Formats: sequence, structure tokens, C-alpha cells
Amino acid sequence: MRILQRLALLAAALAVAAAPHVHAQSAGEIFDRMLAEHERRTEGIENYTLVQETMGFETVMYFERETMNGRSLLRLKRTTTMGVTVDAEEDDAGFNEIYEVAHELAAHAAYVGRNEVDGRSVHVLRIDDLAEIDFGHGAVDEDSDFVPERGTIYVDTDLFVPRRMEFEGSMTTEQGTTDVTSVVDLQDYREIEGMLVPYRTVVEMQGLSEAIDPEMRQQYEEMKRQLAEMPESQRAMAERMMKGQLEQIEKMMQGDAMVIEMTVTDVRVNAGPPGE
Repeated sequence: MRILQRLALLAAALAVAAAPHVHAQSAGEIFDRMLAEHERRTEGIENYTLVQETMGFETVMYFERETMNGRSLLRLKRTTTMGVTVDAEEDDAGFNEIYEVAHELAAHAAYVGRNEVDGRSVHVLRIDDLAEIDFGHGAVDEDSDFVPERGTIYVDTDLFVPRRMEFEGSMTTEQGTTDVTSVVDLQDYREIEGMLVPYRTVVEMQGLSEAIDPEMRQQYEEMKRQLAEMPESQRAMAERMMKGQLEQIEKMMQGDAMVIEMTVTDVRVNAGPPGE
């Protein structure tokens, strides 16, 4: 009997010794690792141009390395759409914004655990006071009065890149304040000169219909009337060009979720500003 007891105790001890060491993760560790991996992957990249298509329109974005708060990061410098070039705002970091505010996010985030996004294992990080951080405003529309209040960020456990970002907040219009949610999925990551780039981004927004003012609805109805009065050939051409926008506006007017897909078509690294 004593031999059996000793064998049982030995087996239990071996099982404990052989079990993988489970380390309690913290939000700070996840964000620090994410930032470190991004800096490692972008080392040697001084600038890059990213070309993407959104609802039939091409946008060219130029990023350049810049030192801010003691850190060297690639920031959005200018954007060109339909031949019109606009310089980026001082606080607009573009796709790299999450890396620029990683330390602030770490200070406000709580580690929730693990989950899956698109079949990938992710760390789940929750921020309940997002309004104190200048992050997430562009998740709906950079020109809107959307104020993000809470957010959840899903970070790939292997690659340490963001896979999904969820934002909950409010938007104030002449009609009042309405709740708005936005989910940003970053998919199809590809390695370009060491840098990981999400080639497909899907943004789904709920609650925008409540923020539409009567004037905008009237303008939309007027646009539909003008389209209907066009000669058939012109109307068909206009509808082909504006198909994506018209579909999403119609969904928004009806109270459905508005979904915008952005697809990267080209990435040029260390080629300097486009057109120069």
C-alpha cells in the first residue's frame, strides 16, 4: 500500500513538474511586446506609400519616419484621393496610431483573457475610459463628433498585431446624442520588407442612422431624384461609379449597419514621396 501511495505522489509530482508554466499576462506586457515587434519589423524603413481602394475610389497615403516623445515611428504625412492631396493633421498617425499611443493604452487597459478572431488566437484588452486617450476618433469618421468612450483591442498572440478593434461611444448632432459602435477588423496581413501590413480592413458601424439630420436625408433624396432623371447611359455610368457609396448610404438611412471595406493594392517602401 505504501508503495502505491509513493507511486501516486511521484506521479502527481511529475505531472506538476511537466505542466507548462502559465504566466499571468498583463495589458502592459502585451502592448509593450506589440510595440517592440512593430519597431523591429519596421527598422530600416524611412518611408512608405500605401495605395488602397475604398468603395471604388483609390487613396494614396504617404508615411514617413518621425521622432515623437522620444520614439521613432512611421506617421501619415499626406493623403491623395481623386487627384486632391491633403496634408495629414498633427494628431493623425493613420494606420500606425495604435503604436503611437501604445503606452497610454497600456496604462488604461485591463487584460481580459484569450479568444479567437477569424480563427486566430488573440489577447483581449479592455479599456473603459477611452475618452481620456486620444484614440479611436477615426473609427467612425475623422470629421464627425464621435467620442469613443470604451474599447476592446484584440492582439494576435503569435504576431502581436491588432486583429480587431471595437469602439463604443456617442455622437452629438443637431438631433441630440446617440450611441454609436464601430468594429474594425484587420485581415490578410502580408509581410512587405519585414513590415506586416493588413491588406484588408473592414469597418462596421452601428447607430449612424440616428445621427443623420433632416438636411442630409433631403440631400440624399434629391440625389436619387437627379439620378432617376438622367439619361439611361449616364445614370448607369454614375451608378457604377457610386455603387459602393450608394449601397452604404441606403443601409445607413434604413438603420442597418454601415460596412466599409478597404483593400490595399500596392505598398512601396523607401521610394520617397509619391510623384517626386
